[in-house]
Amino acid sequence: MEVSRSKVRVICNPSSGGGNYDPDELRDGLEGYEFEWVGTEKPGDAREAAKEWSSGLLVVAGGDGTVNEAVNGLGMAGFPEEVTLAILPTGTGNDLAATLCILEDHEAAQEVLRKGRVRTLDVARVRSRSIGEQYFINVATGGVGAQISDTADEEMKSQWGKLSYLRASLEVARDFDVREAKLTLDGEEHTLRAVNVAVGNCRYAGGGWLASPKANPEDGLLDLVVIEDVGLPEMLSLAPSALSQEDYLDKEGVFFARAKEIQVETDPGNLQFTADGEVIGDQPAEFAVIPKALKVIVGPEYTPDPG
Repeated sequence: MEVSRSKVRVICNPSSGGGNYDPDELRDGLEGYEFEWVGTEKPGDAREAAKEWSSGLLVVAGGDGTVNEAVNGLGMAGFPEEVTLAILPTGTGNDLAATLCILEDHEAAQEVLRKGRVRTLDVARVRSRSIGEQYFINVATGGVGAQISDTADEEMKSQWGKLSYLRASLEVARDFDVREAKLTLDGEEHTLRAVNVAVGNCRYAGGGWLASPKANPEDGLLDLVVIEDVGLPEMLSLAPSALSQEDYLDKEGVFFARAKEIQVETDPGNLQFTADGEVIGDQPAEFAVIPKALKVIVGPEYTPDPG
């Protein structure tokens, strides 16, 4: 699919990745495009800039949080069919870019943009009492995963980079209590004692953890991966598989299923969720897939089905 260069908006978060990149270099790399440049200054700016964009190429230069804002802005506008999203990953984690096979190297990412290989991806919607309705394109995590994202704050990221997620995981795992969760998948109920719950449209979370190894963002389904109450040593033994990008879904203490709609219910305060790394609260949540919602530029090695 040919991507027009005549109508382009670039949303740039200069603080992504601790501000360790030069936005002017990104501008220079976009030579040949007639683009409108929007720099973000505060939370919500990327969402508003995306909501106003009804057609053309929308380039997001930022991390997963900035991309999440842009996806929510497009969702608020009804995911316009004439918009194509492109990502120049400049964050700390860049988890969505990992699934889409977009390298963090700026020149390589800009080459992906120029080649313009477009796929139409699913998006996920989440509803809860605390947030109302929001969207995400990557992964939502509850339990250990959410607390790790919360613990790996901007100060830790600026000091430790990608290692901040590993450092945060060690801090959280020491004191984390198991949560009992009631899960409803397309009407079928399950009750599990959960350490971590991941609802994946894509695959990675927390700066490279393989949260939902088999997720296919084009299959019209969400992947549910639950790490059950297997004890701290057993839970930590799963970490090497997740970090080395191995499929660990057949290991003891891992529950895996797919569904179009997933409801997660625990006692309020017991299981906090994040979506694409952004906190969405600890209230019961309803997740649903929106099939074929958004055109996205992907890397040359991207395949929808990781198998």
